[in-house]
Amino acid sequence: MAATPGNADFGKAINPDAELYLTLLENSDVGIVTIDQDKTIRFWNSWMEKASGHMTAHVLGKTMNDVFGDAMPSRLHSAIRDCLSLGMPAMISPSLNKSVLPLRPLPQFAEKFPQMQQSIRIQPVRISDGNLLCSITVRDVTLAVQRDQLLRRQAAELAELVTKTRRSEDRTRAILQNTIDAILVASEDGILEPLNARAQELCGPQGDPEIKNIIQFLLPDSGNNPPPKPPSDRLLTDLGTGVIEILACPANGHNIPLEVAISHFTAYGRYHYIITLRDISQRKRHELEIQNTMQELENSNAELEQFAYAASHDLQEPLRMVSSYTQLLARRYREKLDDTADEFIHYAVDGTQRMQRMIDDLLTLSRVGRHGKPFQPVALTGLFDAIEANLKRADSAPAGNIMRAPDLPVVVGDPSQLLQLFQNLVSNGLKYSDPAHAEVRISAREFESFWRISVSDNGIGIDPQYHASIFEIFKRLHGYGEYAGTGIGLALCKKIVERHGGNIHVESAPHEGSTFHVDLPKEHSVL
Repeated sequence: MAATPGNADFGKAINPDAELYLTLLENSDVGIVTIDQDKTIRFWNSWMEKASGHMTAHVLGKTMNDVFGDAMPSRLHSAIRDCLSLGMPAMISPSLNKSVLPLRPLPQFAEKFPQMQQSIRIQPVRISDGNLLCSITVRDVTLAVQRDQLLRRQAAELAELVTKTRRSEDRTRAILQNTIDAILVASEDGILEPLNARAQELCGPQGDPEIKNIIQFLLPDSGNNPPPKPPSDRLLTDLGTGVIEILACPANGHNIPLEVAISHFTAYGRYHYIITLRDISQRKRHELEIQNTMQELENSNAELEQFAYAASHDLQEPLRMVSSYTQLLARRYREKLDDTADEFIHYAVDGTQRMQRMIDDLLTLSRVGRHGKPFQPVALTGLFDAIEANLKRADSAPAGNIMRAPDLPVVVGDPSQLLQLFQNLVSNGLKYSDPAHAEVRISAREFESFWRISVSDNGIGIDPQYHASIFEIFKRLHGYGEYAGTGIGLALCKKIVERHGGNIHVESAPHEGSTFHVDLPKEHSVL
């Protein structure tokens, strides 16, 4: 069986000196196939190899039906037959013929087009020996088809939009006329035209004659021929803030604060501005009410803090006198009176001491907002060193009971208040745990905008129904005889955390210990 000739052999068969032309055909940016009289393939360039996946050596000597099987378009089969028998050229385009060769599209088109969109040209070619060949040129027109589809879709959408616009023209005009905002249009030369009734009211004879000058001053292109700057009382905001508010003064004497919004568009080759004026009188009244309420609230809080401080301070002196004399009674008459009298004196001494601690805690609570120190970087490792030292001096923390993560961060805050905050949490963890097995663990976790410092213990735990109320002042879940305390410690913790712009919450269940999470911001806008 004779060997199948390659593309090079085909070139020599046409013209032995045609190597240059053969190379050009081989590397063309279109697919080129040549069919012999017996309908077998004599030439198959590299473009066809890439697009079809069939190598030249495997297709030469075969028919197009052998190569593509049932996927061979019947229209192309007929065109090849007519070309070889009648010398008739043909053109197969994607717009007229949906059947195309099963060629792979380029990767950028693969998602939308499972097959390459092709324009196929069939042309008879008579060579020097008199034989008639069929030349097939396949051109990738996927991009053109995609653009055509896009243009058709856009044309359809545009036609639909035009139809809808025409249908809604009266409706749009009615909406424009009845909107509560004043709308004006300005050409690039600064000429203003009111577009609705509200704009006519503000800029007309009964309106404010200065409004147009103010708007022209605010237009971005006013620098070319700037009008005079409006009076300062007419510009309610700094122009650099991005929000423009002006004051209109109509002829009726009722001044109106307006918010100005300016946008632009191009029509018929000219630049235009759309100016919207919104009456913000009601918003200004609400803002003033809020400011007044906030000021009243600040004054009330300041008065409450001052009252708490003054009351606590003024209670110190009489309480100190009562405490001194009850302690004097206890020392002088111990065991000289009956047991009942000793018991009564003990209750009096204990009560005055508890009251003294409560007043001290109230004073501390009132000082959080009034006597706080400026914020600065605070290394938590050194802070907890100080806390452990304080608790050991008070005999509240046996060695080994407090365990810390090795990588505690540096946070920003008031050092003395942070010391009080975490010392309260640690001492609570020890107080509400079995002294023989008490453990308190301190850890830290970094989030995008804050540090979470966690203080965990293995104590008696807290019922979830009390997780919020334990931070209220004087809130105690146990009697004074069970656990000492004034009920102010966690309220103090919460107030310190809030001063630092943070948050504190607890995770706990009865008999499962407690974990208090303190979230401290990495940055502070208000100290």
